[in-house]
Amino acid sequence: MPETRHFIENFTSALRMLGNTPGGNILELRRGAGAFATGMPFAGENYALFDSCSSKEDASKVLDFFADRKFPFISMQLPELRKEVSETLESRGLSVRAEYLAMSISSSSSEREPDPYVKIVTDRSGSIEWAEAAWTGFGGELPVPDSYINFAAYLSNCPENRLYCLEIEGMPLCSALLHSADKTCGLYYFATKPEVRRQGLAARFMDSLAEHASHFSENMVLLATEMGAKMYKSYGFEVLFRVPVFSSSDEF
Repeated sequence: MPETRHFIENFTSALRMLGNTPGGNILELRRGAGAFATGMPFAGENYALFDSCSSKEDASKVLDFFADRKFPFISMQLPELRKEVSETLESRGLSVRAEYLAMSISSSSSEREPDPYVKIVTDRSGSIEWAEAAWTGFGGELPVPDSYINFAAYLSNCPENRLYCLEIEGMPLCSALLHSADKTCGLYYFATKPEVRRQGLAARFMDSLAEHASHFSENMVLLATEMGAKMYKSYGFEVLFRVPVFSSSDEF
């Protein structure tokens, strides 16, 4: 299924980009398998990724990588989970904490008028606004740590990325990152501040992102949490496969 291949190619490309963050690190066993760490102290920013060829020895190498650096992390295998890998993870204290959905939608232009509230990050001040929207959208409290502002600046400077922010009356309310790879756009860091959810902002923002993605990709892919899956399905995204997420923590 080409959509599945496109998703995996984009996701592994995005993880490689994250692992090259200043302060980050990569242990790439082969393309699509290894450890990809931003170095930030949040499990959801550091990934152990396995493929259909991964063995228990591979799993041990990746787990040792994170143990040596004391980075919290989440672990997943694409497109399916091998028993020997899951057994190795469980033997080291990791268990399934969530199930994500790999999803895809075809890109097509609707020739919409640009939304005046949606901005593309082009400078340092824009990356600071993006950092605030993403940080608070994922449950962080103000002020935004300097480390996360620097992380946003790194993301905005990567040529394969485009960062977007929905801002109303000077307040950054929604964040998103489009990552290009293999003629596909991956949607990451899509978040809305809790106090303005259920007001139609996420769907409005998605309209702009889909329009932008249609100009340089054939389809858009994402990895949806249980919370976000309903909205993505209603927008037209189709489920490619389910992804069990292993971690030693409930906080991603």
